Amino acid sequence: MPSQPFPATSHSLAFDDKRGLAGALLWMLVAEASQAYAFGSLDMSLIWPADGIAIGLVLAYGLRMLWYLGAAVALWHALHGIPVMQSLIGVVALVAAVSLVWWLVQRDRRSEAERNPVATAIRFHALTVLPGAAVLTALGSWQFLLTPGEQPGGVLRVAGVMGMSEVFGILLFCRLTELAAHALDGGWRAGPLHWARWQTFWLAGLVAVMSLAHWGPSLAGMGVGPSARYIVFLLVAWAAYRGSPLFVHLTTALSALTLLAFAPPLVAGQSPYLAVLDQAVLMVCLAALSFFASATMEHRRQMERSLHEAASNDGLTGFLNERGLLKALQAAGPGPLYLIGISLHNLEHVVGLIGLGRTREIEQDMSIYLRNQWGRSCIYARPRDGFFVVAVPLAGGDVDARLLQLRAALDGRRYVFAEHSVRIQAALGLLPLDEGQALGDDILAALMLLCEVDGDPALSERHAHGGDLAPGHLMRIRRGQLSQVEALKDALRLPAGNPETSGLWLACQPIRSAHGDHDGDLGVEVLLRWASGNGSNHLPGEFLPLAERYGLMPQVDRWVITQVFAALVAHGITHRDLGKVAINLSGSSVSDPRLLAHIDQCLATSGLDPAMFCFEVTETAGIVQRSRAVDLLASLRAMGARTSLDDFGTGLATFDYLKSLPLDFVKIDGSFVRDVLSSRVDQRIVLAICDVARTMGLTTIAEFVETPAQRSLLAAYGVDYVQGFGIARPMPLTQYLQQLVRRDPRSATPVAPARALAGRWQAGHGRLVPRMAPGE
Repeated sequence: MPSQPFPATSHSLAFDDKRGLAGALLWMLVAEASQAYAFGSLDMSLIWPADGIAIGLVLAYGLRMLWYLGAAVALWHALHGIPVMQSLIGVVALVAAVSLVWWLVQRDRRSEAERNPVATAIRFHALTVLPGAAVLTALGSWQFLLTPGEQPGGVLRVAGVMGMSEVFGILLFCRLTELAAHALDGGWRAGPLHWARWQTFWLAGLVAVMSLAHWGPSLAGMGVGPSARYIVFLLVAWAAYRGSPLFVHLTTALSALTLLAFAPPLVAGQSPYLAVLDQAVLMVCLAALSFFASATMEHRRQMERSLHEAASNDGLTGFLNERGLLKALQAAGPGPLYLIGISLHNLEHVVGLIGLGRTREIEQDMSIYLRNQWGRSCIYARPRDGFFVVAVPLAGGDVDARLLQLRAALDGRRYVFAEHSVRIQAALGLLPLDEGQALGDDILAALMLLCEVDGDPALSERHAHGGDLAPGHLMRIRRGQLSQVEALKDALRLPAGNPETSGLWLACQPIRSAHGDHDGDLGVEVLLRWASGNGSNHLPGEFLPLAERYGLMPQVDRWVITQVFAALVAHGITHRDLGKVAINLSGSSVSDPRLLAHIDQCLATSGLDPAMFCFEVTETAGIVQRSRAVDLLASLRAMGARTSLDDFGTGLATFDYLKSLPLDFVKIDGSFVRDVLSSRVDQRIVLAICDVARTMGLTTIAEFVETPAQRSLLAAYGVDYVQGFGIARPMPLTQYLQQLVRRDPRSATPVAPARALAGRWQAGHGRLVPRMAPGE
């Protein structure tokens, strides 16, 4: 199937003297053969392919070919005894016509890629046939006037016949010659010259038509000779439907010559010029049917190829997509392949920081880098956003070495924009493919899981200790994770439960004064738990990372806030009863613009004092837009709530965040508290944090306090509050609130008003929706 109706032939082929001499010889041979189509008593041919071939040669090889063609014209004229003046006019006519056509075509081809094949075919033939035939006919008629004994009155008739012959010659042979030159330059086994079986049948059909046209009149008086030649129209349509551009132009020329060769003889009294007009109409119709049917079919093929490419290629990078990759792997040659997966696992963070457009630029740059590093022998794909695949046909040791180089190049790869500098975090996976191995979606899923292993510290540690990381086992882990995510989504649609039932429930842990003064206790921190229904609980470290990975943390945090407000309202608890209620906010939630409106709605509906709430920022590494986080915390403080920075001293929760975020409390991470009695390093860190916090006017809270000795030492260092198993163990929030009510019934809101207030909350889809009481 052809690639284009008008292949990229705008560039000139390499030219040398051999090609020039070959072109000159071809022109002379064709001019001599054209004498067989002489018209009546005139010394001219009804079809003159020589000039069409000359234009095609110049379009293929450039203007240098004109020197040889001009010499060929002069030599041919000399061999036929044509006077010098007439010969000179003939040479000038050829040079002028060919130069004009070459200039017009080269100028037009600058914008050829913007047109469809039909428009390209029309413009090409219009720019070659009309100006070329006009110049050749005008100068050729002048040449004819110089013929001794020729009367000026016959000039118009001669010009008409000459114009027809030039039109046919350029129309049928110009593009054919250019395509043939480019095909020969690529070798006889090039795509345009590839021979198919159906083309043999086509030639057999043309031979059959010629046989009928030649011997038909003698077949029992059937008189099928003249009419048999019209069968070539069917042959031309067949070639235009299936053939390459070169084959279409070749068969069109052969069919036109067949029409002329077996044209019926002139009838007595018939005007020869009317006979010329009859043959002209036939050949124009033949060429139009052939060329434009071929161009229309190629336009259709181009659209089919575009649809196929769109279905198999990634529009952003030009790499294959998932479908195209699987097809390419199935069509790959013999020998093992190694699939290398590159996952940009912090892509969502990058999108939030610099926007989708610039993130796409980073992915484009990554695709260029990969192609430059691995060369053309590999298969490249981008099955989904932020995930690249390279199929490498190398020995295992070579792949390992190249993989190490790739990791070194990608680690810490940084992109700097006007207002942001982002670092790409890439995880790599290597999956060998044996010969004959079945290919499917599981292959890519396994490769993605290997990338997740590389980017997941827990799984990487499992790998380092010899854990089973076979694709089948990884798929089972992945399915288990997805099932857990779906179960979490279902749990978020229900109100808080308790440890004995299945679903999410809330616990709390008191925060006490470091100096042992119960009157100075701060309040409680709310903790999230997930009961499995069989008496056990999912640890937060199991399901919260999954929630973070699958974008559920904003929904989880809003659920916790809603349930905390509902529990406080249901038990009639006020700020005087409980103190501060600390609620954790993940980094992704802090960047969520819906969170502030949700908190404001809960405060307005519940009637609770904002001063009793403290919102703790955790997982600062997940904060996508720090400016949005600053605005949120400032707005919460303006409402009357307090803010805190959790896990200070680890990860990204450093002095940079301490300076930029509007805070009231700072919580010292438990990793510095656990060994504070014996580690001088931890002691120095705690002292430094307390000193900085006092300077900034912040209150300090130490986590993971387990012994009285730790509590005393932390108090001596200046820590204000402590929290941990040594202070108070976590307990269900509802149980803690009930103890407060039983301890001092007078301090709580009366039961009836509390129930009325709690009645304003009703279960909704993933939230508790405020409901107005009658009469409000």
